[in-house]
Amino acid sequence: MQINSARLRELRAARQWSQEQLAELSGLNLRTIQRLESGARVSTESLRALAAVFEVPAESLLVGHPVPSQPALQAMREGVLRGLEFTGTTPRAAFWWFALAVTMLLAFAELLSEAIGPLPLQIASLAVLLPWIAACTRRLRDAGLSPWWQLISLAPVGGILVLLYLLTYPTKAAEPIKAPVG
Repeated sequence: MQINSARLRELRAARQWSQEQLAELSGLNLRTIQRLESGARVSTESLRALAAVFEVPAESLLVGHPVPSQPALQAMREGVLRGLEFTGTTPRAAFWWFALAVTMLLAFAELLSEAIGPLPLQIASLAVLLPWIAACTRRLRDAGLSPWWQLISLAPVGGILVLLYLLTYPTKAAEPIKAPVG
């Protein structure tokens, strides 16, 4: 069986694990992890161990198996759990699912406000302010932009439109590390 080495590296990187940590958690040898990430064939036992550690179906780690996109509810949940985390990045799809969750929460609060007064909308607005700023920070960083671009939203009308446009940028590929010449 051929393992999808890119998917394996992606899952490991998403959890911010080193190859050594993955080897320890899965009970596999470090050299086995290195070979699998280089595209080597995988045994059934190793495949099961990796699937258990990553909590994914074993078939999703094999070449030729389509990798499903992040489910909407999982993306919303992750956005809420990482609400006050300003470090790292957030992929474009996960950010927009989180934005939808924020919009739905504010719409629900608006409906409550019409019935019982302005307090629910005020509380909801304050509750989502910092998580929204943190998500925008991570999303801009993922797009290769400075998080300071959020300040443009303070400009009337056009600033918010510019920020929303910047948030749609695709993920920027990491720059390869160049060896020193000499």
